[in-house]
Amino acid sequence: MLNRSSKKNGYTLVEVLVVVSIMGVLSSMGVASLRNAVINSRMKDCALNTTAFLERMANEANRMSKRLCVIKDTDQRLTAYVANDCNGSSLSDADTYDTFVIDAPARFIDDCPGIDDFDDLANNNNWATGNDGDGALFIPRIGLSAAPSEGFACMQYGNDEIYGMALNIKKNNMISAMWRSGDYWSRL
Repeated sequence: MLNRSSKKNGYTLVEVLVVVSIMGVLSSMGVASLRNAVINSRMKDCALNTTAFLERMANEANRMSKRLCVIKDTDQRLTAYVANDCNGSSLSDADTYDTFVIDAPARFIDDCPGIDDFDDLANNNNWATGNDGDGALFIPRIGLSAAPSEGFACMQYGNDEIYGMALNIKKNNMISAMWRSGDYWSRL
């Protein structure tokens, strides 16, 4: 027969340790998932904002009836110049029209993974750096976008394999935002 005074109330140390360790494992999984979600969201925003900036430069070129050259100045900044071409020597005398900056650790990159998947990009024209660092020339056209008919600006989030892109292919008359985390590009 049990003595009523020997009955324990509460939890043992082992039970408490098991519960705390389970909570630790679950919270660490949640933190990792939250980090990835934040990175994905930032890269999507970066792609959308870059696309909006490039579309605005196309609209401004048409509105002003002037050519605008958009080129990467730093890893995080695109600058638009009022210039007839995007030659580096002619840009030193050109007027700066506008700038666009993305937040670090996101950066514009030269080599965009999987860009060969887009058959319409015959010249593989990177607007941020150009084939020879020449950028993108936005030429006014009546009734059409002033943006070059094909090209892209590609971004990467730090050293992670998460990318964003502003893309224009020949069959479209608009710049599209794209996002990649894994093997395939997705339209935003």
